[in-house]
Amino acid sequence: MKNYPSHKGGLYHENVFQILMDFEIVRSIRYPTPMSLICFEMKYHASGEEEIQSVVSIFETAFCSRLRSVDIPVRREEKYFILLPMTDEAGALTVCDRLVSIFKDEFKTEQDNFIQYSLHIGVASHQGGVTLMKEILIQAAESRLQESHLKGENSIVAIG
Repeated sequence: MKNYPSHKGGLYHENVFQILMDFEIVRSIRYPTPMSLICFEMKYHASGEEEIQSVVSIFETAFCSRLRSVDIPVRREEKYFILLPMTDEAGALTVCDRLVSIFKDEFKTEQDNFIQYSLHIGVASHQGGVTLMKEILIQAAESRLQESHLKGENSIVAIG
């Protein structure tokens, strides 16, 4: 399995993500609504010597095209985050199952090679209200991502 270098195509810029996350957290505190944060990493197997940019582009296009318009995706180094406003843990797990399902099959490249992706996914959810804190939500999602690595490929951890 290979890891990949940094690439930002098709996702929110980090600064925009931070502004949107801050806004959604304030809104969820003021008008208690659930919020979830998905943190995941992707690895891939390629049948040929694919350009890494091509591998990442195929992946990001496939996952971004299937998100709701209100979902807020970003990439930070090797991790992807998706902020899911007004989404409880059950809804977040549905998104995670969809991600695993999308990437269970091989993708064909322009060079007629095949790429197989695998995911490790961590999910943190909060019911909203005054106890919601951005740092704790991020920390919980990243911690659950690490637990997912212990469970193996295509695993989802929502409860630590």
